[in-house]
Amino acid sequence: MIYPIEVKGKTKKQVTKLNLSGLGLTSFPENIFEYKNLTKLVLSGNRIKSIPKEILYLKKLKMLDLANNDIKVLQSAVFKLPKLMTLNVYGNQIRKFPKQVFVSNIQKLIVGENPMDEEEVAKLETLCDVVCSKKESVMSQKSPEEITPIEMEKVIKIEEEKKGKTQSIFISYSHKDARWLDEVKTHLKPLERYYGIDEWDDQKLRTSDRWKVEISKALNNATIAVLLFSPYFMASDFIVNNELQPLLENADKKGLKIMPVMVSPCETIKESGLSDFQAPNGPDKTLVEMNEGDVHRTLSKLVKDIKSIIEKKE
Repeated sequence: MIYPIEVKGKTKKQVTKLNLSGLGLTSFPENIFEYKNLTKLVLSGNRIKSIPKEILYLKKLKMLDLANNDIKVLQSAVFKLPKLMTLNVYGNQIRKFPKQVFVSNIQKLIVGENPMDEEEVAKLETLCDVVCSKKESVMSQKSPEEITPIEMEKVIKIEEEKKGKTQSIFISYSHKDARWLDEVKTHLKPLERYYGIDEWDDQKLRTSDRWKVEISKALNNATIAVLLFSPYFMASDFIVNNELQPLLENADKKGLKIMPVMVSPCETIKESGLSDFQAPNGPDKTLVEMNEGDVHRTLSKLVKDIKSIIEKKE
């Protein structure tokens, strides 16, 4: 199929970007491959079912946008492109990636709204940055047909900025103190909205998740840790061995900020290693001993301290 392509004032050699989105194309136009200096090709919002092997002619291609098409199988030829760094296949029918992806130069994959299982996504995450969630992106507000190439570029830019700026808060707590987790999360919610923080606690685990792997990943990514300290916290072997110790090590090695919140009286704070870290309340005035107003004032102080950390790093 030949589709009339015209870029005013430029020869084929001078064209580096082509946008052929939303044209109802069912296949790659054959004449695309005459534009051998393309670095960016947008074919989103069409009805393309496959990628021809001729894609290899576009050796300078860095970004390929195939969002919202009907692709079920990704040909290995795509991953042989020497300069391809960003591939957007959002909103297709892809279940698996070919093994060639793991020897490619891909740095970012956008794979949301494909019938991929968690295991496949996890494999891809070992290779590069993977954008698979609609949460907090422009894509979450629109149907696949409404997403424009400009908006998709915005998603990529936002994700790249988040990588360097997002503060990740890990909350460690005993399930017997779950009511206080809810209170802390309520106070942290505005920080997610206005500062783009990423809060993690084990309530975010899903049934299919490998929970130990997910907890370990969240621990390693954390820049701030909020610990809900109580006798239940200290009585949990899992918390002490698998959360508290790694967090204390990361505080020494990576500069992780630890913020203990005193939930209920417990005499082993010194033994826990947390007595050296500033808390919004002291062990003589724990949350369970406060009235409602004092609880909110204490948690507001916690948020204020976290804001101070965020603003210093920005």
